[in-house]
Amino acid sequence: MPQLRIVVTGDTNSGKSTLTNAVIGRELLPTSSQSETSVITYVVPLQVGEDCNSIPVLHCYSDSKLQPVAEGHEGVQEYLQDLNLRARSTLGAVQCVECRLDCPLRDSLNVFVPPAAEWQDVQFLDIGGANEILNPAVQVCADLAYALSHRLIVCVRHDQITSRATQQLVLDIRAKAPYHFNDDLARPDRCPLIFAITQADQVLDEEPGEKWEVLRQSLRAVLHRTLADCVELTQVIPIVIVSAKNALDSQGKPQYEWHTFEDLLINTAGLKRDVIQESKVRRAAYIHELLKENLATYENAEAWPYNAQCLWHSRRDFGKKIAIGSAVAAGSVGTALAFGVFLSASSAAAVAAAEAGAASAEATAAAAAANSWWAWAFGFGQFSAAATAASGAAATAEAAAASAAATAGAWGLGSAIAGVSTAGLTISAASNSFGHSNSDGISSVAGMTVVHASAVRVRDVRLAFRAFKSTASADRIKAGKSYRDVLFYPDGTGQWNRSQNLGSLIYPFLLYNRKNSAYLTFDGSQVHACSSRDRPGQLWWAVSDSASEGFILQNADHWCNLRVEEPMWFSPDRRKAVRCTLEVPGPTWTATPGFEEGCIGLRDTKHGQHLFYDGFFVGAFNEVCDDQDWQVLPQVPFYIGGFKETRMSGKGQFFWPNGAPLFKGSLKGGKLVDGFVFDERCICHGHFRFNEEDEPELAGLQPEDAPEGEETCQVCQESPTMATMGKALKPCNHAVTCESCAMKVRECSLADIV
Repeated sequence: MPQLRIVVTGDTNSGKSTLTNAVIGRELLPTSSQSETSVITYVVPLQVGEDCNSIPVLHCYSDSKLQPVAEGHEGVQEYLQDLNLRARSTLGAVQCVECRLDCPLRDSLNVFVPPAAEWQDVQFLDIGGANEILNPAVQVCADLAYALSHRLIVCVRHDQITSRATQQLVLDIRAKAPYHFNDDLARPDRCPLIFAITQADQVLDEEPGEKWEVLRQSLRAVLHRTLADCVELTQVIPIVIVSAKNALDSQGKPQYEWHTFEDLLINTAGLKRDVIQESKVRRAAYIHELLKENLATYENAEAWPYNAQCLWHSRRDFGKKIAIGSAVAAGSVGTALAFGVFLSASSAAAVAAAEAGAASAEATAAAAAANSWWAWAFGFGQFSAAATAASGAAATAEAAAASAAATAGAWGLGSAIAGVSTAGLTISAASNSFGHSNSDGISSVAGMTVVHASAVRVRDVRLAFRAFKSTASADRIKAGKSYRDVLFYPDGTGQWNRSQNLGSLIYPFLLYNRKNSAYLTFDGSQVHACSSRDRPGQLWWAVSDSASEGFILQNADHWCNLRVEEPMWFSPDRRKAVRCTLEVPGPTWTATPGFEEGCIGLRDTKHGQHLFYDGFFVGAFNEVCDDQDWQVLPQVPFYIGGFKETRMSGKGQFFWPNGAPLFKGSLKGGKLVDGFVFDERCICHGHFRFNEEDEPELAGLQPEDAPEGEETCQVCQESPTMATMGKALKPCNHAVTCESCAMKVRECSLADIV
């Protein structure tokens, strides 16, 4: 059963932690008149009764595992104060610090039978002030909390109701959790928002009166002005007036509308299954709307999805066609504007890590050996059997080492792809072997089930792009047959202008010579520069070299490495030449600052030569000049998959600009049919089917519903179960085997048990 997550948010000193303390009936979370909270505290209600432990226990992460660190009232309080102080004062990398507090709720909330039964799968998330824009740790925690939320309790101090700060608070929450703001939610039982006017004891009398209603209507007027396009929603948002401080005190002080607030929480807990499902559908619908808005731009493009060219060639050694489609839509300016909603995430793409050629999907099972993975890919048929065996062994281990190094630095804690640094949530999709018996991807974050893209065997853009085999060609498109290819984001999704760490770029890119306005190109025989783009051989990879700080420049179309060589003996030009060859290991390059802003230089580490193009000749020279300025233009895949004529059909996968998967499943006529939906943090929000009105509906078993310890097939013990993939057998609805084994066995493996 997934957990219902209720996030308590608001500005600094609005009474968030005090309100959460009142919910649990004791002062455990640190409170202050100044900024205090800097971590996410997941409050997990405990069962109450004679045989139940009522002592609060605090858990924190140690070596990626949740461990108890303090118990009892004083121990928990002191540890939380110290943890928040350390999180606030930590220098260097910004981290999302998480802890879990297990404790019973206040007695007045335990109205269910058995006691606290409905609270078992509910969590309250206490976070820092939404207006602490100068504290990145608080902002990272808030972003994660909003992404995981099903309900929001927004605290507004009584004397801040009509301030500009309150309007900004509402706008900030809407920007980070837009799926909670919609007129379709204008029903008391469906509204995901609760506004609490706090610290009422400082201004109001005990008995209800005119002042109470003035405060309530003032806040509702602010909501009406701020959310002008959600008028119906603003009329039904519950607004309660509370004094959490009085609620904590049992000396008979005024409670104001605390009991009304408790009723709202109890009703939410009682309907938690419906609340969770509706929230999942809303998130999927929001992501789907973003997708449709951008796809609509391509519908009217004359050259959609191609610019009348497709880059492909025949691979004789494998007997297959491999291509990287040049699917760049026409009208790039208008398209870039249409993609504006996606561009907000493009900043993460610039620092997203994972070396471009870590390991091709063809070599994901490659074991240990020595130089670089492309020796494995090209060794057969290129060298003699003896040379192949020797170089192949050397090739795969270097790739394994490079991939491991890049994975540890880029996909571990602090991952730019995931967008957060959290021990339980950030899972390395690159490090998964997609067949382990452990439940990679379904993690427990502070006791809460979170499904990562890797749990349903969805790859990030780097691995998916390298694994892709295109069948696109001009005759297939003209004949209206089915084919497979890549649709890239349009121009304007960002440039790589950093002088270092080019090897961490997870996308293929174009190298554009600024002075002579030409693109570095390899046509299969020689390296040259071409003034027009979308030509074969213009896409390049930067493959990190684990043995140095450099990278290997590899042509993505011909899979050859760029190297510097001596000029021919009869050439009057003594500048060094450059070639692309299949020889391994490939030479390494480093990026140096360019002459102009946004440009870099490319320096060969062995010879100390800089790559240049003088308008006639591409080569390398040891002296620095302005014809060595290159712009790196990343080509970010938007869609990888099947087409029917000019429409997306069959199996396909969409990506966010930061490389995280957005959707993977089936399409027909350019519309989604069924599949998994993900947010920018690679969190899977479920398996959905899209109806005739193009609206998402939960379909089949959801990934988080798979029984613990049974994410892998009970027969082969390797592949994911059908439950993980959102499928099940009929009519028993069991799903403990993979689809392949179910076809072989042709009966339910639980038949004898049942």
